[in-house]
Amino acid sequence: MTGKRRLLNLSLAIAISGAALFFALRHVSFRSLGHILWKGHYGWLIPATLLLFAIYGVRALFWRQTLSVTRKVSYPSLYASVVVGFMANSILPFRAGEMVRALYARRLENLPLPLLLSTILIERLFDLLSLSLLLFLYLVSGGQGIGGKSAWIIGGAIGLFMGLSALVYGRLLVVRFLERTLLPLTRGHRLAKKLVLTAEQALLGLSSIASPVLLFRLFLTSLAIWSLTLFLTWFTLITFDVTQSPVRVTLAFLVFTNLAMLIPSSPGGIGVFQLAAVYALSPFHVPADRAVALSLVNQALVISVTGILGYLFVTRSHVSLAAMQSQALEMGEKEELLSESPSSDPSVGSPDRPRPR
Repeated sequence: MTGKRRLLNLSLAIAISGAALFFALRHVSFRSLGHILWKGHYGWLIPATLLLFAIYGVRALFWRQTLSVTRKVSYPSLYASVVVGFMANSILPFRAGEMVRALYARRLENLPLPLLLSTILIERLFDLLSLSLLLFLYLVSGGQGIGGKSAWIIGGAIGLFMGLSALVYGRLLVVRFLERTLLPLTRGHRLAKKLVLTAEQALLGLSSIASPVLLFRLFLTSLAIWSLTLFLTWFTLITFDVTQSPVRVTLAFLVFTNLAMLIPSSPGGIGVFQLAAVYALSPFHVPADRAVALSLVNQALVISVTGILGYLFVTRSHVSLAAMQSQALEMGEKEELLSESPSSDPSVGSPDRPRPR
């Protein structure tokens, strides 16, 4: 059944990307596209590549700050995990690289998986908040193309952050509620104890946003990430002489392409990214073939850099992506076995049982 579900998910991802790619290319002349790609000023991709290295480094710093609620974690291990996660996103559908990133970091640092996944959730939440701020700046600068949906995006990001903050501040109550209700109802079932432990570890990972000082540091770090990404985007744009309204066109390309990547699609967001690029640049009278060329080079840069770096990290640590994917499937099978087992052995899960603070 697992194989059928995976095949169905992959087919759906390919269908979404295929449809998006069709609409992105329907007004594109492939001869003109090839000419634009041939005439690109690719020297600008050198500073863009250096910025990409820096972005991964700042993301690793962000992750280290969220994990500081547990213990000091190796920065090189987190940097490698971030790169491997982005590499996996380029070759796996539905952004499965987030799980691969957590699994890789767990192998290197021996941290609980729920803790790692919850800290990645915080990073994604700050990404959404930063994108909302960039969207606001785009609209203030006279940007068009999204209409009333901008209020929903910005309001939704703020509401999600406030809800998560409320959950974190009440995390002790949540854990105690689970211990007083779930465990008695299940008579100490092994799976129930594992669920409580998982909730404790996940809430511990979220507890970094309970500290105002750490919260402010995370906000500044997230702003640094997206400021560097803005400059990277600008270097990509001037590679193909898209220089009109530099601030607005850079904001538009960055915001719309990253919002589009939230849509489940095939590996690397192929098709969805191209359609978003065409849509974002159309108000600036950028032809579709030039917009597609921009998107292809942008994706090629990210995929090639993360692919080479990720391959080096994975081979150095003697871990394969296939092994981590199989491990994720085995974890799901174990959950199903636990749900059928009458055992009440409390020794399941990580030997360390961190309590929410």
